[in-house]
Amino acid sequence: MTFPKKLSSSYWFNHLKFTQPKIITFDAYNTLYCTTLPVMEQYSNEAKKCGIDVPAQVLTERFPKCFSKIKEKYPNYGKFSGMDADEWWSILIRDIFKPHKVPNEIVQNILKRFEGKQAYAVYPDVLELLQFLKENHPEVVIGIISNTDPKVYKLLENLGILKYFENFTYFSYDLELSKPDTRFFEFVFKDIIKKRPNILQDKESLSTLKTKCWHVGDELKNDLQGAQAAGWNSVLIDRNNSHGYLDENVLIGSKFSDHNLSIQKVDQTMSKIWESCKDEDSGVQLTTTSFILPNLYAFKQFFF
Repeated sequence: MTFPKKLSSSYWFNHLKFTQPKIITFDAYNTLYCTTLPVMEQYSNEAKKCGIDVPAQVLTERFPKCFSKIKEKYPNYGKFSGMDADEWWSILIRDIFKPHKVPNEIVQNILKRFEGKQAYAVYPDVLELLQFLKENHPEVVIGIISNTDPKVYKLLENLGILKYFENFTYFSYDLELSKPDTRFFEFVFKDIIKKRPNILQDKESLSTLKTKCWHVGDELKNDLQGAQAAGWNSVLIDRNNSHGYLDENVLIGSKFSDHNLSIQKVDQTMSKIWESCKDEDSGVQLTTTSFILPNLYAFKQFFF
């Protein structure tokens, strides 16, 4: 078979049914949930309430540079610099608004907003899949592998989905490893076996078990390629076709620059993305073990 290969839903349903996964891990932001409004529009709105008027587009253009700068100066959300995640995000917020001096009230309002449903919403297909797995396939371990900070624990709880992942949440902040580092995936693999030793049945080898591990995320390098390099199967959920593979007659790489992809990640609106992807059911097979799909409805049909 020549790759990449376009796949209709009927084709993969009839010809590409895989062995049921034993382990499924998900990225968090833009895979499980998305912003209700673009991030910087929400920042701008909170600032306006306190008399500071900066257009969202200005903040959006500043975001990638400011984010990269603070990541370099204070790696891993400030863990090694004597600050907590709230302090780290506070520095970023103030930097994005420069030259305006942002009072603490605005910073705290933004931080509070991004702890729950004011700022984020869970994709409908995510809720359906998680509930389906819990009710029908409790033997499947589902977890989260994300380059993020501990604030996401509270967010997941407030969004009502932390309960689905039990104690299988793995964040770069805690492990001091980041995707696409293969050591991140290897740690998760070993930790799941440690916590669920019965996942290895009938003298199944570790290499065989790994063929039943799938990672699902929205980033080509960190999620799809990172998982593949670690020996996992991988699925890129590309809800708005950022990488171009889901175009009607085009099989290409990313149609956006890294800069534009960075902006796109913070410039999302749940309702628009969901409307554009919810009825899509065709995908692309990149390799024997990696796929690009438009939503998790397609993923569910693919395996279950």
